[in-house]
Amino acid sequence: MEEQIQQEICPPPDSLTISDVDSKLIRWIEAEQAIVKAINGWDCHKDDALKQRKGRCYLLEKHEAGSRLQLIDQIMSLGSLSPNSVWDMSKAIELATIGYLADYLTLREALNVSVTAGQRIQKCTSSWEKMGTAYLRYLKTFEGNSKRLRAGEAAFEQLRNSSDSLYKAVPFDMELKKTW
Repeated sequence: MEEQIQQEICPPPDSLTISDVDSKLIRWIEAEQAIVKAINGWDCHKDDALKQRKGRCYLLEKHEAGSRLQLIDQIMSLGSLSPNSVWDMSKAIELATIGYLADYLTLREALNVSVTAGQRIQKCTSSWEKMGTAYLRYLKTFEGNSKRLRAGEAAFEQLRNSSDSLYKAVPFDMELKKTW
């Protein structure tokens, strides 16, 4: 019983580290999440002593995921309801990334979700520009003309127009695969 409770609360032991992961894949995930980062107002990839607390607060407040099991349920529902939606697959990557930082998921679990969702995004659309447009369209549907939408639109314009943006540096159609 105690072991079952432990598995429900904590991620399983895993020795995978970020240095074991292809840096190009990490950059692709960062590019895919660049608009989300601007909307949320904090860099979930930045090494921050408060990242676990911030991540848990964010998941609870924005997604009603206050535990490992609730987070996994949220991610699974996104994948099963509309696996061909840019919005839902981007949300799955967001939840997996923040779930890892919140210590609800292992790096391996977060990357498995991100690779699968990223592959689905690549099947739904053909470029960073089309992905960003689709993401913002869904954001507007859910939130209207909000401050978050305006932050997302500004971030998207910068990503499209800046010569050193992730959208220019990372090929949208690169092969996403598990290399660990």
